[in-house]
Amino acid sequence: MHLSQYVLSIAILSTGVNAFYPYVRPVAATTSVLEKLTSRFYPYRLGSSVEDEVSGFPTFPLKKRSTMARRQNKYSVVQGNPPTTPNSVAVDDDGQDFSYFFSMDFGSKNQSMWMLFDTGGTNTWTFGSNCTVQACELHNTFGSNGSTTLQVSTQPFDVGYGTGTVSGVLGTDTVSFADFSLQLTFGLASNASSDFTNYPMDGILGLGRSNASTTGTLTAMQAIAQAHLLHSNILGISLQRTSDGAKDGEITFGGVDTTKFTGDISYTNISAGASGWQVPIDDAIVNGRPLNFTSRSAIIDTGTSYIFLPPNDASAVHALIPGSSPAGQNFNIPCSTNATVQFTFSGVSYNVSPKDYVGSATDSSGATCYSNIIGVQTTGSDVWLLGDVFLKNVYTVFDFDQNRIGFATRNGTVATTNPSVTSASAGSGATNTASSTTLNTASATPSTAVPTSGAVSLLTHSLWDSITVLVSVACLYTFFII
Repeated sequence: MHLSQYVLSIAILSTGVNAFYPYVRPVAATTSVLEKLTSRFYPYRLGSSVEDEVSGFPTFPLKKRSTMARRQNKYSVVQGNPPTTPNSVAVDDDGQDFSYFFSMDFGSKNQSMWMLFDTGGTNTWTFGSNCTVQACELHNTFGSNGSTTLQVSTQPFDVGYGTGTVSGVLGTDTVSFADFSLQLTFGLASNASSDFTNYPMDGILGLGRSNASTTGTLTAMQAIAQAHLLHSNILGISLQRTSDGAKDGEITFGGVDTTKFTGDISYTNISAGASGWQVPIDDAIVNGRPLNFTSRSAIIDTGTSYIFLPPNDASAVHALIPGSSPAGQNFNIPCSTNATVQFTFSGVSYNVSPKDYVGSATDSSGATCYSNIIGVQTTGSDVWLLGDVFLKNVYTVFDFDQNRIGFATRNGTVATTNPSVTSASAGSGATNTASSTTLNTASATPSTAVPTSGAVSLLTHSLWDSITVLVSVACLYTFFII
């Protein structure tokens, strides 16, 4: 990521705007145009010549899969298996685990749109049919031509993310997904930054915990709750790992799918004063050695591709991974590492697989790789941002009714559980805010401590905010022309 992008992204997040933060790695000055384009993540395959690459249609080295599908917009997507649990939707992905989304129908003609589900934000929007910028032209769009029931207002909306901005007006129509339909007010984007050309989704579904979206309308979950569509206002989410060839990602609205996890669901209450999905975290453990972090909390965000830790915390974690070395805000690690990396919530430690925290190779040798645990302070100096690199290893329950998050070991991964902790999180950062509650299910087995040995599942506040905002303004022009 260029400096302007990096600083602006931090400035946006420091002002409390939506998370959606997929991140783009720095690119060495000596790399070719093709390599730069590929590193910016374009998850679609068009053209084969360098001219095509430069024009913005690179060939991305996706693995061949029988489930790759194309729609009118040219993006390739790995489609998930149809769900078997009521009120559930299949999770699709871009084939590289950078973004996860599902198909959602809009309006009287049930127009299908790929919607990235974002627990880090509360706003819902789609690309509007009157939008003519490249980001819109490359995607499916929605407007009055696609629905006789769409009510378009004159009320503007403008949303900024860790990566990208969209703006337009609000509209209201029927949306359908997960076996039910409801009236929802959402943004119709008439302008979108070029960042969104990088991702297959046609919009974002905000599933954040805040009481209202920044546009002043009901969030999707508020609308669902007011319509009394669910017995319990919870979300059960599992994300698939493309490298395993898995297609079993799923979101269950109003319940959990007991076939997606083993053991028990351990809950941690939302951090005191937090408006989003932010919970206290006890510690991180690397190769069995606790880091002894205190007073840390973590934002759990399905719209973030990586794991972001404040630089000092990221350095401490990598110091215990043999062969690691700093590379700016990134870290290099051996591609072959099988170091055990764990995060502990309410006394339960969840492994992050090397399949997830070991990133792409830094050069053609294939010996050294980027770490997908990145040293970037996204909010406070004691706040971590745990995205899909972590979430692929757990089954996650977002409980809107009781303001808590639950984790269980996702099938195919391993968790280390401390069964002696039953009522409070062990970390000092969780004092008076975290509690552990176990949900027993019909298919669950008792939690036990499990040793692991092989490949395992692995933001000065006000001053910094002021500096980053000032610098970002200075770099704004550079950001939008790159």
